[in-house]
Parts: sequence; structure tokens; C-alpha cells
Amino acid sequence: MKRFFSGLRKKATTAVRDDDRFGTGLWRHNRDRFIRAVDRYYTTAVALHEARDSGGSTTSSAASADTSDGEDITASATDPVDVIVDGTHRLNALVDVVDGLTATLHARCPVTGQVVPGPTRQVVGDVPELLTKASSKVGEAVLAASMARSDGPTGRSIGSSAEATARFITDAEELLGRAREILARVEAS
Repeated sequence: MKRFFSGLRKKATTAVRDDDRFGTGLWRHNRDRFIRAVDRYYTTAVALHEARDSGGSTTSSAASADTSDGEDITASATDPVDVIVDGTHRLNALVDVVDGLTATLHARCPVTGQVVPGPTRQVVGDVPELLTKASSKVGEAVLAASMARSDGPTGRSIGSSAEATARFITDAEELLGRAREILARVEAS
């Protein structure tokens, strides 16, 4: 029994450190939501990668991908599964960005609840919405990757799903970039 509770104590210590760094309110909620979406994306991308490597139907070397102008390109030029898997690297980089944003927000304007008070809102502007929208874009990337995962075994092209994941991740990058710009102005003032 003693060993069981000592393990719980270690987890609690990590949670306390995260509480100190990110808070327990809206900033922490936004960070956790983003990380959960990234985890779901990673799980889906790994499943696609493993299905392709095990010889499953998502082998895209023989499949074609549709481009937005209606032309077909062979997957050997751009493998849709690789596009989805590469998204995990882009999202991992964004986790560091979100960690930095939420740590800065908590240090500069701590919020304990889920509502940003008026004076804090004047300081942080649209940053809360930008963080929420970035998480939503990662969630949309998860849905697109899931569509690829379900379409692969049926023999349907997953190219459009791969393109969608890349587009949603780019959207999340842009939203977080805007949030960084706003916080840079806050820090400069």
C-alpha cells in the first residue's frame, strides 16, 4: 500500500508544478484542450502509419490523391499518410508555443475561473479566442485524419483528407502566431 500512495504523491507534485506554471483557470483549460487534441491526432496518425506499414489498405503508393484543381497525382509524389504523419511534428512544435503562451498569460494576467474579467480582457484582447480556435483547428485535423483512417481500408483516396489535415494545422499555426503577436505587444507595454 505504501508504494501505491507514493506513486500518487509523485503525480500530484507534477500537477502542482503545472498549476504553478499554467494556473487552474481558463489558461490551463485552453492548454489542456489543445494538448488533448494533439494527442488524439498523434494516435490517429500512428494508426494510419502502422496500417500502411503492415500492408493494410492505406498503402498509398498505388493510390492517387485528388488536387483542388481536379488533377490526380500519384501518391509516390506526395504520400498522404506521410503528410498526416508529418503533421505530428508540426503539432509537437505548437505544444511548446501553447505552453509558452499559457505560462505568460498566467504570469501576467492570472485567471482562476473560466471567464476573463474585463480589465484582463483589455490587456489580452483576442488571445483567449485565438487559443480556443487553434484547439478547434487541431480537432478538425483529427477529424480529417480519422476520415483518412476510415477511408483507407475501403480503397478510397485519402489525399483530400491529408490535404485537410495540413490546412487545419496551418490554420492553428496562424492563429497561435496572432496570439503571440498580441502577447508580444502586451509584454512590450
